[in-house]
Amino acid sequence: MGCATKIFGFIVLIVVFILGQGQPSLGKSPSTVPSGFKAKTFYRDYSQLSPTHDHFNAMINHSINRLNYFNNALTEEPISLTHWGTSDYIIELDIGKPPKTYHLNIDTGSHLTWIQHKGCSTCIDKNKQAASYDDKNSTTSIELSCYDVECDEDGSIECDDDSGKCTYKAYYADGSNSTGLLYLDTFTFLSTDESDVVELEGVRLGGAFDCTQGAFHHDIQGVFGLSRNRRSFISQNGFLRFSHCIPSYKGMAEGPPVVRSNMMFGTAALLLGNSTAMTPHLHFYIVTLNGISVRGMRLWLDPSIFRMPNGRGRTIVDTGTPLTYIPEEAFNEVVETLEYLIKLQRVIYSGSPALCFKGNLKDVDQHVPEITLHFEGLDLPIIPRSLFYASADKVNICLAIRPMKDRDQYSIFGALLQQNVNIAFDMEEDRIFMSPMTCASII
Repeated sequence: MGCATKIFGFIVLIVVFILGQGQPSLGKSPSTVPSGFKAKTFYRDYSQLSPTHDHFNAMINHSINRLNYFNNALTEEPISLTHWGTSDYIIELDIGKPPKTYHLNIDTGSHLTWIQHKGCSTCIDKNKQAASYDDKNSTTSIELSCYDVECDEDGSIECDDDSGKCTYKAYYADGSNSTGLLYLDTFTFLSTDESDVVELEGVRLGGAFDCTQGAFHHDIQGVFGLSRNRRSFISQNGFLRFSHCIPSYKGMAEGPPVVRSNMMFGTAALLLGNSTAMTPHLHFYIVTLNGISVRGMRLWLDPSIFRMPNGRGRTIVDTGTPLTYIPEEAFNEVVETLEYLIKLQRVIYSGSPALCFKGNLKDVDQHVPEITLHFEGLDLPIIPRSLFYASADKVNICLAIRPMKDRDQYSIFGALLQQNVNIAFDMEEDRIFMSPMTCASII
């Protein structure tokens, strides 16, 4: 072997060693990542806790912000989404060693998982006793530097040249943002019945030192990003499948404001019922809606209104948007049919043009028919209680479906219509499974 060859080999070894120094922080290998597990989730209704807040209009504005964001982001590099909390789909987990418990919004439309950091004076919770992340108190926390392989300076992540630290900035559709440093730390998940506990080492998260957010309820400390983006929790941990099931929203009924369930990851994911193909996309979960039925009667709708000009589907499955958005032609047909079938007094509530009636949950059960969404290869019945939600004064009910004015926009299959539907995402086969069930039973 020649001298030059030996020198070259020595240099390669040095480079590999140096690069390796940035990688121990990854903290996981195929042998340390479980093949599957379940994690505690709950759907909390905050309208009962804050009766003076106008949850009705806040939910509408929040949904509109997300609709606009998705349609802008799908033509550009998406970063993050706006949040608001009248009712939130939440995951509970511990971060760090010793472990500390946090509640994060489950968001299939957001990429980076982030949490408010200790010392953030502008973050989500103004309560000094609220849970906040402190990397100095976690023996497994690693602050990422500019030289770490995880600080890849793409989109929302960049290097701070002055400090040499890796930073993130998540922008939101309502003009707010979350900024801070990137860390790796241990995530611990416990199932609802506490029979299943799993630790994941070296999970990437953002620690927020500055926020102009102010839209979360005080019980929530950040965002759990579950998009298809490579920065999301599932992507960085190599999970090709996960499933969730949103329990009933209790905003219109008497009873507990918190209903628990489990989210399933990897081999534990519940792939139940029929499935529909996902439209290829780097960031979001997009499917094809072909039509809608009301009380078993298929509406006369041209299937092309649910598709892009190239024939691909354009309905985003999103846990972070409360309302569902469909093309205006389809919405008008749904409204006309429901007006004919529902024998309740039509009302205009809070200046909204939405379909609203004077009534409550019992009236929904008695008068509202079932609607079926016909996805490609999958028919999904939506029960009446998922179709309508209550006004702030709980004397009116309004349809949880809204029209899109722009025919070229993407539609959204939102969280309220997802209640009591097990939804499983299979990235290996590019399919989404949907099956009606009682989500509170997934323990």
